[in-house]
Order: sequence, then structure tokens, then C-alpha cells
Amino acid sequence: MQESQHEAQTLASLRDFFIAQDGAELEAAVGRLPEDLKSAVPAVPDWDAAEFDFNRFFVGPRILAAPPYASVYLSPEPQVMGEAALEARRIYAALGLQSPFDARLPDDHLSLELDALRIMQGVLSHTPSEPLKELRDCFVHEHLNVWVPLFARRVRMVAPEHTIIRFMADAVERCVESVAESKGRF
Repeated sequence: MQESQHEAQTLASLRDFFIAQDGAELEAAVGRLPEDLKSAVPAVPDWDAAEFDFNRFFVGPRILAAPPYASVYLSPEPQVMGEAALEARRIYAALGLQSPFDARLPDDHLSLELDALRIMQGVLSHTPSEPLKELRDCFVHEHLNVWVPLFARRVRMVAPEHTIIRFMADAVERCVESVAESKGRF
């Protein structure tokens, strides 16, 4: 598999995992990981139990163990819909995108940001554009690569019962890190 296809498949699977609605969607997202990552996935004997842990970490209804929102990690006060959400909205607008989840999720939700990155990477792989490359680099280096490691660290600190949560948080951190390291690729 080509590197860009591998990256796109990884980003799409991570996007789908962190936006999943139930255990079946979590399992399906993990099943769409590229083979090399899928072979390292820890066994999940009970996806309903994984869904419970997922909700405790990322959805609620109680206080989230690891909120999947950039604003929580980038704002002086950990809040949802902070300046990072507005910045993400500006980036989506520059790409001509609008969140399909407008009513449900703030713009700085991890899944939405991963999808924006996937789209940028896809466009750049087919049509190199210096302005888009600069936007992508800024988004990766000054935004994603700042908050995603903090998010993944929070997941590891809380040590979820289901290792799939930790595995996917680590995978998202490695994926963003990989994109950051490939800065000059396009």
C-alpha cells in the first residue's frame, strides 16, 4: 500500500473510531485500520464494555476522562468551544468545508480535525499547492501536534480498563507525529 493511501486509511479509521456511536461502530472502525496496525490491535473480548469505557473517556454524560476537543488542551481554562474551535472553523472554511456534525459536535472535535487533515493530505497528494501546504503545516505543527499528545497522555494517565482506548489514542498521536515529520513530502 502506498504511503499516502496508508495514511488516508489510518486517518479515516481513527476519525471513525473517535466519532463512533456504539460498540459495533468502534469495532468496525478498528477493523478498517491498515493491516500493519490492525495486527497490533489488542484483543477486545467485549465491544459493549469497550463502548462503556469509550463513553466514559470521550462522550459523557459525566465529566470526561479525556475530552476529545482541542480547546480543552489549548485554552488557559479547559473549556469546550474555545478559541481552538474557532480556529478549526476558520481552517475548515479555508478548505471549503463545513462540519457535517454541526448540531452535535464543536468544530475542534478530534474526529473533525482528523478528517480535515485527511482531506488536506489527499488534495496535496494529487495537486500540490503551496498555500494549502502552508495551511496544513500550520494546522499540524501549531495545532494538532500541540494538543493531540496532551490528549493521548491524558488517556494513558487514566489507564482505561480496555486497552483498545489506549491503543487508538496512541495511534492518533503517532499518526499526527508522522504527518508532522513528513513536512516536506508534497
